[in-house]
Amino acid sequence: MDGDANRPIKALLTMDDIVTALERDGPTSVTDLSGAIDRPQSVVHDYLSTLQQLGYVVQTDGGAYGLSLRYLELGGSVRDDVSLYEVAKPEVNRLAESSSSELVTLSVEQNGLCVALDVVQSERNVAYDFSEGTHFHMHSSGVGKAMLAQYDDERVTAILEQHGMPARTENTITDRDDLDAELERIRNEGVAFDREEYRTGMTTISTTIQDSAGDVLGGLSVTGPAHRLAESDIKDELQSELLSTVNIIELNYSAQ
Repeated sequence: MDGDANRPIKALLTMDDIVTALERDGPTSVTDLSGAIDRPQSVVHDYLSTLQQLGYVVQTDGGAYGLSLRYLELGGSVRDDVSLYEVAKPEVNRLAESSSSELVTLSVEQNGLCVALDVVQSERNVAYDFSEGTHFHMHSSGVGKAMLAQYDDERVTAILEQHGMPARTENTITDRDDLDAELERIRNEGVAFDREEYRTGMTTISTTIQDSAGDVLGGLSVTGPAHRLAESDIKDELQSELLSTVNIIELNYSAQ
C-alpha cells in the first residue's frame, strides 16, 4: 500500500502543489499562488505557462490562472473505462428518482481512498457539497466502512496506516478498536451507516457491490438529512430499495 516513490521527481511534486492549490482556491494570481506553495514567482509563472500551453490551465481576463476543463475530459474518459459505472448508471438514476431528494452515490476504492464515480440527486431540496471525483477517507463514510468490512485485516491495516483516521466531524470513528467493532456489525447486518460521521446533519445507508466471485467492485449509498433517515419507516424503505438496486447491478454485471 506504500505509494511513496524511491526518488520522487521534484518538478512533478511542484506541479501537484500548483494544481492542488488551484483546485482548492480557484483562479489565483501568480503572486498569491507563489505564496500559497512557497515557491518563487518566476518558477510558478514558468509552470503555469507550460500548463497553459498544454491545455491544463486557463487565464482569466483579470490575469488569474485556473484549472481548465481538460481535467473533466480526462476524468470522464477514465470513469467511462470503469465497467461498473456503465452497468450501474441506469440503476443509480432509478434509485435517485425513487428516493426523491436523497443523494445517491456510486463509489469505488482506489489507493486506499473512496472515489465518487457517480453522484445523482433527483430533487434538489437539500444542497449537498459533493460531486463526482470527490476522494474521501474510508473510515469516515458509510460506503467506505462497507467496503472495509469485506477486506481482510491486513488490507484494512495497510489502508489505515497509509491514510490515518482523521476526524471529519465529532462523530467520526477515530479509534481502531471501535472501527473493528463497527466493521463486524456491518458484516452481520449487510449494510453500513454513516451517522453524521462525514458531514454533520447527514446520515448515509451504504452497502457493497460484489462480482460473482465475491470480490468488492465498489459500493452504493443513499444520503439524506439525519432527522429524515431517523424515521424507521423511511430508513427501512431506503435500505430495501438500496439492497434491491445493488442486487440488480450485480446481476447485470455478471451477465456481461
